[in-house]
Amino acid sequence: MKKLAIAVALCGLLTGTPVQAKTFIGVLWPMFGPLPAIGLVELVAELKAMPDVEVETYVHQAWPSLVDDLSKLPPGTHTVVVGYSLGANSSVFVANDAKHVDLIVALQPSMLSWNPALKPGKVGRMIEIYNPNPWETLGGMGSKKLEGDNIEYIANNDSHPGAQFSSQFRDLVKTEVAKFTAEDRLDMAQADAPKPLAYAQSSPSMPLEPVVDLQERSDPAADDRAARVEMPTMPAPGARLPQERPKPQSVRDRTRGHDNAASDDPLQIAAAALAKLPPPPPLPPRPEAAAQPSAAPPSDLSSTDAPAFLDQLSGAVNSGDLFGQRELTAADLKDYAARTYRGSPTGDLTETASN
Repeated sequence: MKKLAIAVALCGLLTGTPVQAKTFIGVLWPMFGPLPAIGLVELVAELKAMPDVEVETYVHQAWPSLVDDLSKLPPGTHTVVVGYSLGANSSVFVANDAKHVDLIVALQPSMLSWNPALKPGKVGRMIEIYNPNPWETLGGMGSKKLEGDNIEYIANNDSHPGAQFSSQFRDLVKTEVAKFTAEDRLDMAQADAPKPLAYAQSSPSMPLEPVVDLQERSDPAADDRAARVEMPTMPAPGARLPQERPKPQSVRDRTRGHDNAASDDPLQIAAAALAKLPPPPPLPPRPEAAAQPSAAPPSDLSSTDAPAFLDQLSGAVNSGDLFGQRELTAADLKDYAARTYRGSPTGDLTETASN
């Protein structure tokens, strides 16, 4: 029951939804209908198998019905009319009475029928295939040349009954119908393609900040120096290369280079540095030392100067007790002179004076 209900629902959906074909093809049979046109029947079956195509057949006398069906098609539908023998003759009546026909393919129209000329602007494209020799088409049944400004003629030597089986004729019809289908698919693809987003434009009320050109604000001298550092110039062939200047040495490097020592002891480094310093200047003499007389008396001391010399000598002698006075005697002086100036002329002078 469920399967039956599903099948009924699908049938109702298919029958209730109208199928709108993109291309409509109206086929006009020759005299006696489809019985003498087996090849045209096969072509109709092939056209119905093509996608987006609807095919309807008419006897050549019923061309007004075809005109009525063309007027009921929805806008945008491509229209094609195919006629064989007397049906090719009737295709001209359809084109003249219909609003517009995109394509007409007429196969060997008959010379035994009358038809008017094709009106200009009624057909987008009309192609006629005929045999110019009437004796090969049973007295001219497929040798009539239609009249009109917009007709393309293709001459062949097919017989009238055998023209419907021509591969040239079948391929021509199917190729032209396929062109309409390809155009429809291209239009659908372009319509479904997403449109590119429009770039948002800035509001005129909002001022934009000026673009800062960092290159203009850069220092030309700095750029020149950077260029010289990054891009060194190569010397000319044969030119002498400049010698590299020695780097300044530190105190440690100078100490190591002079003493040939590799020690890192800071005491040794300081001692070596002090050894290289110049000696300090001599200290000035002390006032006490300058005031004291020289230990060696002058060699030319005379007898008249002996008392003055003795007075000075007595003042330089340590008396022992600074707070008490001690009286020096002549014997003390003689003894001091004998011990100090023994063997000198001064000692003789001292003895003479004491005597």
